[in-house]
Amino acid sequence: MKGTEDFYEGSELEGLRLATNYYRWLCEEFRPYLRGCCLEIGAGRGTFTKFLLETDITALCCLEPAANLIPLLQLETQASAKPVTIVQATLAQFFELAEAPFDCLVCVNVLEHIEDDREAMRQMHDLLKVGGHLCLFVPALPWLYGSLDAYFGHYRRYTKRRLEELARQEGFIVEKLRFFNLFGVFTWFLMGKVLRWRTWGTTPVVMYDRLIIPFLRRLEQCFSPPLGQSLLMVACRES
Repeated sequence: MKGTEDFYEGSELEGLRLATNYYRWLCEEFRPYLRGCCLEIGAGRGTFTKFLLETDITALCCLEPAANLIPLLQLETQASAKPVTIVQATLAQFFELAEAPFDCLVCVNVLEHIEDDREAMRQMHDLLKVGGHLCLFVPALPWLYGSLDAYFGHYRRYTKRRLEELARQEGFIVEKLRFFNLFGVFTWFLMGKVLRWRTWGTTPVVMYDRLIIPFLRRLEQCFSPPLGQSLLMVACRES
């Protein structure tokens, strides 16, 4: 299936692909809920996709609207032993044509890019089998919204309450909801509110991933942080 000829012009994905500790940590948080046929919404260039393919899912459908990212996504997944389908379309376009529901859905840093997030949540609910899980990851703390959010095309950052209400209103049971990446609050505030950055290079990403993330992962395994740069939610379709 091919959607509109969207084109992704940002440069931050090049840096994020090197954040291996960060995405491996996130994938481990989702791992118990990943099974069967999985849909990844907004797969980008495949940065998180490669970690999904290491889990217990049996098949993966990657949804990505940007035409220029599709070849990179194909390159990232071509060696997979598991069946991978790549679809160039938005969530709304895919929802109109999808035939079979999925066992799990993964949506990492995508919902904030969709203006009507309630409709997107409804579509994700209906794309799941009953008992299937949505693994969702979004930017947290509206007061943290800054130049990076604006440049990346974020409509919003989320509070715990808003995200939980959004999920429950569309028929989900929230099984897990927590802040993620405590130290990222300070770095995002510095970059987006003080320095007014519009993007980043590979060096700060690699340094943060190698020096900070291993420590943070151990710390946040011991206690649930009161704040975080992001919110991690796992929700189940009840009926």
